[in-house]
Amino acid sequence: MRLTNLTTKSLSSLLSLSFCAWTNTAAALDMSFSDQAMKDAFISLPVVLRDNFQQFVLAYGSETANVKTFCDRIAQSYVMFKWKPAIEGCGDRGINWRSQLKSHAGSPLIYAEFGHGSNTTLVLGGVHPDELTPIPITFKFANHLQANPQLIPENGRVIIAPLVNPDGFFRRGASRTNGRGVDLNRNFFTQDWYGIAKTWWAEKREKNPRHFPGHIPNSEIETLFQIWLIDTYKPDKIISVHAPLGFYDYDGPGDQKPRALTDSEEKARMLVRSMSANSRNYKVVDFTFYPGSLGNYAGNERGIPTVTLELETTNPDKISEYWTQFSPGLEQAVKYPFVNTSAPRTKGASLFLESYGRKTARFNDESSDTKKPAL
Repeated sequence: MRLTNLTTKSLSSLLSLSFCAWTNTAAALDMSFSDQAMKDAFISLPVVLRDNFQQFVLAYGSETANVKTFCDRIAQSYVMFKWKPAIEGCGDRGINWRSQLKSHAGSPLIYAEFGHGSNTTLVLGGVHPDELTPIPITFKFANHLQANPQLIPENGRVIIAPLVNPDGFFRRGASRTNGRGVDLNRNFFTQDWYGIAKTWWAEKREKNPRHFPGHIPNSEIETLFQIWLIDTYKPDKIISVHAPLGFYDYDGPGDQKPRALTDSEEKARMLVRSMSANSRNYKVVDFTFYPGSLGNYAGNERGIPTVTLELETTNPDKISEYWTQFSPGLEQAVKYPFVNTSAPRTKGASLFLESYGRKTARFNDESSDTKKPAL
């Protein structure tokens, strides 16, 4: 956290100093610069910045209409896959889908809250839409919790964002990247991003555009959306659904530590084993951290137990089969009695949206009347 914050501040300071030095020199030379000259002097990168952040915020009062239009569009897209919008899409059970942010193409970035306890599980789907199967599975889990609220412990709360990357899904032939060609699972501002993210992409992926990590970290609104969910709801555990590698992967407390683990670390690591046992003993692996990945950002650097569920295929006909196998594991994740005491609970570098002038919501977990998140 501290290193990341220092990196951000240092970079910002350097940019400010460089710009000031340049403009002061120009003034000394009695040079006048037009807007066009400024445009010619600097390369414009397609990134989300403080100055343009408002472009990605839904107009106040338009949220409900935008979400309805979005859900209708999902239902239309489901036809080709023969998926069921009533239970595998936005649903017909009255889920209160919320949205304050929108994608580059204008689609709302939706999420829903189930339960009012403090022990929070965050479930993410559709980060890489070309993987297909995670999208209806994550939507179906939301509908399942809506229809069966007793599955959530009294002290529990579940936040579900079933389609993090709508622009990638709505493209003709769904893509891994978002609408601006960035791999969202390589775009988080991790401490190793500036050091190796671009190098890994160039050398290990041979500059494959499907894995482009972005021009700078945290450059995409979908990345900031996930960070906002983490900052706002402070999850005790995170589940991210992907495909088609066929395993569970754990990142978080106790992961890849060459020493004896603490009791808390052991319990955190047992989360993935518990999910596997409830998913027909699905394979569990322990991969290294990728620069800019959610597992690195949330699990490794912020100490939040983060489990990636990799479904075996992207076959859209497998939804019923996968639901039967993995829904018990997802239920177990919600029930798993882990309270994360190691993750930061106070303001820190991960509160990225505050630098855009948007305040992170504060919740009163003792009240059943949860305040609406404020962006």
